[in-house]
Amino acid sequence: MTDKYKYKAFVSYSHRDERWARWLHRSLESYRLPRKLVGSSTTVGEVPARIKPVFRDRDELSSAGDLGSTVQQALQDSENLIVVCSPASAASHWVNEEIRYFAGLGRLERIFCVIVDGEPGGSGTEATCFPAALKEVGLTEPLAADVRKWADGKRLSRLKLVAGMLGLSLDQLRRRDLQKRQRAWGLASVAAIALAVVLVTAVTARIAAEQRRDSGESLVAYKLSELRTMLNVTEDPESLSRLQEWNPQDLRRLIDESGQDVEAYMAAAMTLREQGISNWYGGVLSDAMEKFQQSWALLAEIYRRDRGNWQVFFELGQAEYWIGQTDMDLGNLPEAEKAWMSYAEITRRLILQEPENAEWVMEMAYALTNLGSLQESSNADNPERTLQFMQSSLEYNQIALVLDPTNDYYRSELGQSHAFLADAQLDVCDVEGAFITRREHLALETGLLDADPDNASRVRLMAFALTGYAAVEEVRGNIDTAREHLETAIQLLEDNLLRGAEVRDTMVNVLLRQRRLVRMVAYKGDMVQAWSMSNEMSEKWMELEGIGAEDMRTALIYIDFLIDRAWLAAANGDSELARQLLTDIQLHLVAARSNMAFRRKVGNLLVRAVFQQWELDRTLPPANVFSVLPDFVYGNGRSRSCLDASSAVKKAVMFNQVGQARKFTEYLLGKGYREADFMRVCRQYFLCPGQ
Repeated sequence: MTDKYKYKAFVSYSHRDERWARWLHRSLESYRLPRKLVGSSTTVGEVPARIKPVFRDRDELSSAGDLGSTVQQALQDSENLIVVCSPASAASHWVNEEIRYFAGLGRLERIFCVIVDGEPGGSGTEATCFPAALKEVGLTEPLAADVRKWADGKRLSRLKLVAGMLGLSLDQLRRRDLQKRQRAWGLASVAAIALAVVLVTAVTARIAAEQRRDSGESLVAYKLSELRTMLNVTEDPESLSRLQEWNPQDLRRLIDESGQDVEAYMAAAMTLREQGISNWYGGVLSDAMEKFQQSWALLAEIYRRDRGNWQVFFELGQAEYWIGQTDMDLGNLPEAEKAWMSYAEITRRLILQEPENAEWVMEMAYALTNLGSLQESSNADNPERTLQFMQSSLEYNQIALVLDPTNDYYRSELGQSHAFLADAQLDVCDVEGAFITRREHLALETGLLDADPDNASRVRLMAFALTGYAAVEEVRGNIDTAREHLETAIQLLEDNLLRGAEVRDTMVNVLLRQRRLVRMVAYKGDMVQAWSMSNEMSEKWMELEGIGAEDMRTALIYIDFLIDRAWLAAANGDSELARQLLTDIQLHLVAARSNMAFRRKVGNLLVRAVFQQWELDRTLPPANVFSVLPDFVYGNGRSRSCLDASSAVKKAVMFNQVGQARKFTEYLLGKGYREADFMRVCRQYFLCPGQ
């Protein structure tokens, strides 16, 4: 491979195949070439140690009809083009354009295909997987790897791509891969002991402190033991809840009587899953669930018959993930938790078998993030559990990076892990902890952006990190610092629009940050400027389409803006507009309280709106609003989110519950919470100590 190219490969894919593109990107960059092959010469060039970097960003696509200059430059800078082939990519304008452009560079022989869905010989866009541009440029019947289980599968597909890109024979890589796997299985316990020496000093101080309780125990083993307690499981495979409950006599009889090879049933299970994923992407959740459950049933029976088959066990975990995700989307949160707990437990047992497997360790990070997000969505009064999941997820991400220190994908994911943890820390009102985590997050994203300043995805993530840091500084009372970071975040996002970023999503993110900026301007006393900025934002919101129940997240951002707008209207003398806005807002929020996934967010917004109206008119809310106001009970031995506690203060003030208001005020002040509106209420209603 030559060094004249910035990227080893450019991955071309449809947005519907983003999951596969992420896997391909991670899989290629994490692959290590066999040591004996590194440095050898092939028809392509010298064999490198790694396949990296790989370009996989779609945010640079221009909204015009031509490829954006950033994407064109990335294609010029890429030695290979990998096309993720599916009916979605076959129909994608951008995938076809990227193929045409790359072929026009004179590198037709450097185009490789990987099939994720559809048929090579299919007719019509609903069946065919190959984009028409392949045929146009002369690749009538391109050779392709097929990631699906009944074809090459993920592992062999990766080897095929690596062999093709580097000019190696597939057999060379397959032999080396098999030897590596055999060594990994045989030396798993030795690797775990060896890892302990590395991991004691390489992961976070908190993990290291915990490990010193028993210096003879490896970090991997320690974390797995901790996780076992968290998930409340035993080592008995029969303890998996779904396996305990299921008794598929009919399916067992079918397999026994048919005499078919178990591999045929494995292929059938994978086919059912692919059908389920297709239904899931299409929004047909009931059909998706049926396919996922059927796939799970086949895998469960195969595993019962061959308990040492860890690949089947892994696929059983993936089946649990998809069942849980679909239950989550359907609003069946207890069932989703059941499936995702099983998914995490299966992943834990896989790591026990191969503790040096960075991909499985990272899989655990994902599983724990899912559980943390689910815990938050379920509105369970146990934010400490969400924090526990997010803390452990971050630690598994860190461990995966220690196991594979050159994996840029794991390093990139570490930023998101920090963001999730900081949010969970604020959910228990750990203001100082959230500040430290956000500071680490910002430093991490700064380093990643410095290394790749033209990467639009990195620019967007940097804007998110700046926003998170600004939010914590705002609740700490540091308005000027918060405003400075927020203005930088807005500028980065607006610059990304010029790079061709997706317009609607970017505009929503800009408006979210501008709303906070308007609030900060008002807190500094410039109500006239704040009102002018609010008017400009109102016009921008009107330009956005599709804000409604089907996009609850955006709808709530808009309602948050309207609550601030009502406050500014009243401050600038237009009490009538303020009342009109607040009345409409309350009606919408009362209706939205039925959405369990957003119930807490809606409840806090409702308290804000009701309190503003009470401050205008000194009248309590009508019965239909009063009946759905959230209850805030001080105590019960649990931590409470800063936002919940701040809402509790306002509700207590409205209902003249002075003692309750002071308890929550003391709680917030003791946590270092100094958000401007809370401090105004604290002083105005004589709740602050010493008043």
